[in-house]
Parts: sequence; structure tokens; C-alpha cells
Amino acid sequence: MESTSEACVTEALRAWADDINGLRARAYGHAGSCERLSAELDRLSAYILQEDNRRFWDHAEDESARDAAAYMRHSSAMALGALEKVRARAICSQNKTDCRYAALPSASLREEWNRLREPREAKVMFIGAGAFPVSAFTIAESASAEVLCVDIDEEAIRCGIELARHLGLDDAFRYAKSHLSDLAFAASATHIFIASLVPEKLDILRELRPIVRRDCRFVVRYGNGLKSLFNYPLDIDALKDWRVEALNGAGNIYDTILLSRP
Repeated sequence: MESTSEACVTEALRAWADDINGLRARAYGHAGSCERLSAELDRLSAYILQEDNRRFWDHAEDESARDAAAYMRHSSAMALGALEKVRARAICSQNKTDCRYAALPSASLREEWNRLREPREAKVMFIGAGAFPVSAFTIAESASAEVLCVDIDEEAIRCGIELARHLGLDDAFRYAKSHLSDLAFAASATHIFIASLVPEKLDILRELRPIVRRDCRFVVRYGNGLKSLFNYPLDIDALKDWRVEALNGAGNIYDTILLSRP
């Protein structure tokens, strides 16, 4: 049975998600709503990093708590997608290339990439790239890598393509709607990133494993427990056929693992 404290937390979480949904509905064309929506996602990120909250959510087993977490995850994912589209369009409407993405926090991505000891001519697939793929832009610009971004959202693809063109990265940067759309690229990819907001991580790994080269490495972002409020979870026990290495976790709103064949 759900305790009174758990009921209060889950009720507050649902109300918070409702607020986020309301701000998202007004985000397009309303700068004030965008700023408030961005602030709410920042507040959610801070909530995830608080130790007291982690202790509660790591032991929350009631179905209503899980449902509330799933509702917040869906709401925050939709909100982030909306903000990315708004920001991408805003940058493309400006006649300059000193874009905000260059100043966004990408330290964790650079740390991950440095740990990978990437080959000189990397071919990188980003699954769940979105309209504002900071990680993909960072690697395409700094590592001279060929990058294929994958997203199921057609509007996000249009925004991402326009933004890449605006930044002068379109020669080494393109989009596809499925990780299976370009099998030749998949077969030659050196690295495949799976975003934390991709739900079907295990299915994607099963589908790509027989296609990719043996030394291809997967960088998978996810969030379990408290971190599942802003990330899709991952069953680590289901990865018995992979060599698993933790890349980061503490101090980040998502966890990252590196997968390779044993």
C-alpha cells in the first residue's frame, strides 16, 4: 500500500508534469513560456541530482509512483523536444554562426569521446538525435567525423538539417528516420550513440548487433530510479552478451555505459 508521504510526492510530481505540459503547449511563439519551460527542466535536473530525492525514488516500488515517474518522463521528453525545435529555428533565423550550441554544456560528451580513443576517420551514428543535436555537432566539428543522426520525428529532422546547414556542418552531417535506413553506414560505423530519451534501447542493440563491425562500440545513455524522471531506464542485467564499462554517472542527470563485444 502506498504511504501518505509517497502519495504526496507522486501527486506533486503529476502536478509538476501538468505544469510542464501547459508551458510546452504555449512554447511556440511565446518567448516567456519558452524561458519558463527551460527553467522548469533545469529545476527537474536539479531535483534529480539531490541525494535525498534519490533515496526516495530508488526505493519507490508502488505502481502509482512508477506511473507518475513515467508521466513526468514523457512530459519532460516532449518539453525538451519542443525547446530544441524553438532554439534551432531561432538560431537559423539569425545571420550568424556563433551559435548557442557551442556554449551549451558538452563536457560529459567530450569526456566520453576522449575515453573512446576514436579512430582518425570515425563514422558515428546518433540515435535519438533530436532537432538540436549538441553531441553530434560537437563531434562533427571537433573530430572531423562523418555523422549520421537518427530521429523518428520528421519536424526534428527538418530543424536539425537546417541547423547543420546554417552551421556549415552539412558536408559531414546528415539525418535518417531509422537506424536501419542506411545499412551501409551502420555496417561501417565506428561508434553508435543511443540517447537517453530513446525507449527501445535493447531492441535497437539486438537489431544492430549482427550488422555492425565487430569493433564498433555503443555509447548508451539511460536513467534508472530517480534519473528515470528525465531519461528512459535500461535493464543492465539484459546485457550479458556485451562487455559493459561505465563512462560516467555521478553528477550527471543520466548514466552512460560503453558496450563492446567480448
